[in-house]
Amino acid sequence: MRLLGAAVIALVVAGCASSKLGADASPPDADPPDAMVDGCVPVTETCNTRDDNCNGKVDEDFPTLGDGCVEGLGSCQVTGTLVCKADGTGVECSAHAGDGSAERCDAIDNDCDGKTDEDFTLGQPCDGLDADQCNEGAIVCDATGGQICGDMTGDSIEICNAVDDDCDGNTDEGFGVGQTCDGLDGDLCKEGTIACDGTGAAICTDGSTTNVETCNGLDDDCQNGVDDGFALGVACSIGVGACATPGMTICSADGTGTACNATAGAPTAELCGDGIDQDCNGSDVACPTNDGPTGAIDVSAGGTWTVDLTAAHDDAVGSCSSGGGRDVFYTFTLPAAEVVYVDAYGSNFDTALTIFAGTCAARGAQQVCNDDSCSLPQSQAALQLAAGTYCIVADQYSSSQTAGALVLNVTRGRRTGFSIAAANGTQTANSCDAAHSNQATSGCQSSTAAKDVGYFFLTCPNTTKTVGANTCTGTTWDSVVYLRHGSANTGDVACNDDSCGLESSFTGATIATAGLNWLIVDGYSLASTTCGAYTLTYTIQ
Repeated sequence: MRLLGAAVIALVVAGCASSKLGADASPPDADPPDAMVDGCVPVTETCNTRDDNCNGKVDEDFPTLGDGCVEGLGSCQVTGTLVCKADGTGVECSAHAGDGSAERCDAIDNDCDGKTDEDFTLGQPCDGLDADQCNEGAIVCDATGGQICGDMTGDSIEICNAVDDDCDGNTDEGFGVGQTCDGLDGDLCKEGTIACDGTGAAICTDGSTTNVETCNGLDDDCQNGVDDGFALGVACSIGVGACATPGMTICSADGTGTACNATAGAPTAELCGDGIDQDCNGSDVACPTNDGPTGAIDVSAGGTWTVDLTAAHDDAVGSCSSGGGRDVFYTFTLPAAEVVYVDAYGSNFDTALTIFAGTCAARGAQQVCNDDSCSLPQSQAALQLAAGTYCIVADQYSSSQTAGALVLNVTRGRRTGFSIAAANGTQTANSCDAAHSNQATSGCQSSTAAKDVGYFFLTCPNTTKTVGANTCTGTTWDSVVYLRHGSANTGDVACNDDSCGLESSFTGATIATAGLNWLIVDGYSLASTTCGAYTLTYTIQ
């Protein structure tokens, strides 16, 4: 059939060439094709199975005509040959592409868009049906045209290793890594942190020893609160008596216990018998018996008395003290006039001694008041008093005195007398003017009935006095002279009769203690002249 078409074309062309030449003697363009047929009118070659340009060739401008071709993509693809288009402008495939279908996961371009399995995520990492979230597989096609994850691994379990083992975006979750923790000690203090132990498990790094609770304002053992076991905030008191100060218990400085936060008050001078412990020694001291005038102690017999008047009351009765301090009272009664001696030597404070006429409750005129004697802060006094009752007030010199151990010495002179200074001197008188004496007989005298005259002087503690006396000059009768210490009727310290005719003299006698001393001029006996004018010369050094 195809050969037939070519012959016909040749004939037509040949006819066209002959006709053309016959009508126009002019030859065609130079070099016409060898096969040109006379009478053929050349036109542009188109694809139409004809020799349009009269060159003896058909559709030579379409070299692919008749070649095999394919139409469509994927499953729509159909094979054919290239044929002329209906308008002759070119060639086209004789096949027509098929209709596509929905894309399936089967490595085929089902929807004929040139893409295979494009609606699926093939090859992307994925997690299977295990419990972890790890993409341990890839998306693949399944037998039904769908897709499935190819992960067939087991569960990846999270362990403590700084890796996200189960792929959930968290590392070591469930182990509390980094959180504070308490170790195996006996306290509850979180002194460590949770950390991986290298085997996939977690461990607490607290390797400290047990914290013991102390009293310090902290919860040392991290349990039961701050300072548990210590009784804090409990009412307490520091000091005794008037020094007691209330407070509350707080932690002691060393933290081992509690202490009271109060500070004891300062003690003051104790005042006896008021029920208050002013000096804070644990008790209210009892008052001395003679603390007040009505309790005055009777010292009429003479002697030594001691008392602690530190806590006694101040009755403010002294007149030679500096305002006075605590005081105590003594009383004595004289049946007749005589010399009375008092001192406070041996006391441990600055004393003042005052003698009043009358009872201590109804004190009368002041008879004597002495503060310091013998260059000491203690008192000493002696004076002649008439018969009657008297009161001695022993006083602290001032209220600033804190000591109060009193020693009171009282000596009854047992006779009247004249005071002389403890120094050299001369006394003249007539013994006949004296009353009869009832003193004990001197060691150098034969009778106590003779009249005598007494002179008294005082000596100091820790001082020795050497005494001498004589009636050798100015005396014309049988006289005796003697020295006594204390009461005038005690034994002789020295005596002499007739050392210078009927007159007497002694020297070198010593007095080494404090107290009342007597030089007495007496008559030897009633058998001779018993009294008369005399001159007593003495030395007290």
